[in-house]
Amino acid sequence: MRICAPSLSSRLHMPAYAHLRNTFGLTEEIEQHRQLRLQAGDHDILLCRGTDVPQIVALEVADVGLTGYDVAVEWALANNRELDIRDLGPSRASFVCFVAVPGRQVGRIYSEYPAITTRWLTESRQYDQLPIVPMHGSSEAVIAADPLGGGVLLVTSGDTLRANGLSDVFPLLSTDLCLVSLPGRMPERWGGQPTAELPSLPVSAKPPIGR
Repeated sequence: MRICAPSLSSRLHMPAYAHLRNTFGLTEEIEQHRQLRLQAGDHDILLCRGTDVPQIVALEVADVGLTGYDVAVEWALANNRELDIRDLGPSRASFVCFVAVPGRQVGRIYSEYPAITTRWLTESRQYDQLPIVPMHGSSEAVIAADPLGGGVLLVTSGDTLRANGLSDVFPLLSTDLCLVSLPGRMPERWGGQPTAELPSLPVSAKPPIGR
C-alpha cells in the first residue's frame, strides 16, 4: 500500500509520523527535509505538504493519505469531489474559527479556507453577503489592521490571535488527523484494525445554529 503523509514542514507532521510509527512499526527517522520517501514493511510512504494529500489520493498516486480533517473538507468542497474520511482518534485537535477584533463590524473575511468559508456564508443569516479574500496562512496581522477585516483561520492554542488583538468569535469545524481515500478505495484494514470500524467523517462546514 502507498501512503502519503505530511512532511517535516507541515504542522501535522509530528502526529502523523507518530501515528505511522505506532500503526506500522515505522523505525526509520527522517534526518532532513529532502528525505521524502520511507518504507514500513510493504508500505511505501510519500511525504508531502499536508494540503496536497487529498489531491495525491484523488490522482491515485497514493492509496490513502494522512492529513487534517480541515484540509480534507476544504479540498472536497473546493473541487466538488467526494472523499472517504475516517476518524483516527484524538491527536492534535484544532478548530477552524471565525475570528475578529472584539466589537468590530466585519465587512470582509480573510481566509485560508475559502471553500469552507463559502459554504458557511451560504448558510449564515448574519454574514451571507461578505466578500472573501483568499490567504495562505498567517493573516492575523492583516485582519487586525483592516478596519473591516475578519477571518476564518485555524486556531489551536489561540495565542497568536490574542497577541494580535483578535478573538475567536465562534468555531466552524473541529479538526484532527484523519485518514482519507477515494470512495470505495479505502483498504479493508489499517494497521491491525478493520477500517470499517473507524468512524466516518462527513464533508460539511456549518455554522452554529442562529449564526
